[in-house]
Amino acid sequence: MADQIKALNQKEFPVLSDEAKEKMKAEIEQASAHLDSVGGILQTIVTGFPAGIGEPFFDSIESTISHLMFSIPAVKGVSFGEGFGFANLYGSQANDPIITKDQQIQTLTNHNGGINGGISNGMPIVFQTCIKPTPSIYQKQHSVDYQSKEEVILEIKGRHDPAIIHRARAVVDALCAFGLLDLWMSQQATRSFEA
Repeated sequence: MADQIKALNQKEFPVLSDEAKEKMKAEIEQASAHLDSVGGILQTIVTGFPAGIGEPFFDSIESTISHLMFSIPAVKGVSFGEGFGFANLYGSQANDPIITKDQQIQTLTNHNGGINGGISNGMPIVFQTCIKPTPSIYQKQHSVDYQSKEEVILEIKGRHDPAIIHRARAVVDALCAFGLLDLWMSQQATRSFEA
């Protein structure tokens, strides 16, 4: 998986499947042709993060990452592991069985996205970020003149992107790294007092 992620970082349009990339580009081009915009979902995978980082409540990995993701203006949703797919699973399906492999403790599956009880479990951390369509579009839109309180038709001029999802990835990655580093450093600082 680490090799796939490194390869993605070299791509202008970072998706695992070239077929999916072409479909996504076509959707963006179609939105542009209709003077509109589209959103999408980014999946972020963090490998090599140590187990045992995070807290069960206020400084959980989920709450820390979510807080940072929602500081990005276009973000409207964040989910971890199976996310909203958990609603359709039984507990026996959602649980990640713990096993040993090559003398290392890990989980057989990763439905919970590398996090249990707010704490990293050593598996890849997986989360999804929903990016809304950009609101600045070339189509005429209904609005209200703030001063006169009268309804008006809004026509936006200038350059506007039909999608920002492929650019948002760098921001999501940077804020994720910042949040995980903050959690790791907090744990290191606490450990120095325990010694």
